[in-house]
Amino acid sequence: MKNREDLACWMHHSMALVGGYLGVYALLCREDFFGNALTSNMIYIVTSLLGSNLMDVLIRIVGVLIYMAGIASTNILSKKYHKNLHPIALGIDCITVLILGFLPEDMNPIIGLYPIFFAMAFQWNSFPGAYGYASSSIFSTNNTRQVVNALSEYFITHERKQLKKAWFFAGTLICFHIGVAFSWITHQFMGIRSVWLCAVPLLFSAVLVAMELRLDRAEKTKSPAFHTVLAKKSH
Repeated sequence: MKNREDLACWMHHSMALVGGYLGVYALLCREDFFGNALTSNMIYIVTSLLGSNLMDVLIRIVGVLIYMAGIASTNILSKKYHKNLHPIALGIDCITVLILGFLPEDMNPIIGLYPIFFAMAFQWNSFPGAYGYASSSIFSTNNTRQVVNALSEYFITHERKQLKKAWFFAGTLICFHIGVAFSWITHQFMGIRSVWLCAVPLLFSAVLVAMELRLDRAEKTKSPAFHTVLAKKSH
């Protein structure tokens, strides 16, 4: 990896593997509900409300609030406490995967997605993209749009930066759907417990996050300001 931005790109793509894995887990194990995004859940809130299914409305509203809490948590931790969110997001994903494997298969599908609502929202804000491009690692619609936009721009302007943009978003799409494929294959053999094998892409992401933390420590020790603070403390 040439620099920090390349590392950020690799981390983003590795987390897209996780997003794809958990996305298809939700579809296969929770009655085709996609837990990585809120669109379908919020649509069902309206239809359930019109159909007078108030319990379903309540369960889904709680899911929306959990998703919102995941997003809000990233803002609080990053801006108020200046936390590096990458290891925290990784830890939340690990705990989520562990919990999901113990949940009964016949429970309410939306309640069964509560851990995913929080984890994917937190992941989305913690790994927002790379190279200055905003990209989701938990769903594909905007990434597809960006690939098409970048390639269209390249054919019009022949600017090479558009190819780099297309490559980044296409890489996110490819990794996401590799995660989808891996999750589907493992589900055929292990069923609902296959979620625990999400540990494989999480381990790859953990290695990259560890590399980032090591780079952070190296840069901090080389910083003149850091050495000035150390000198003052020694006196």
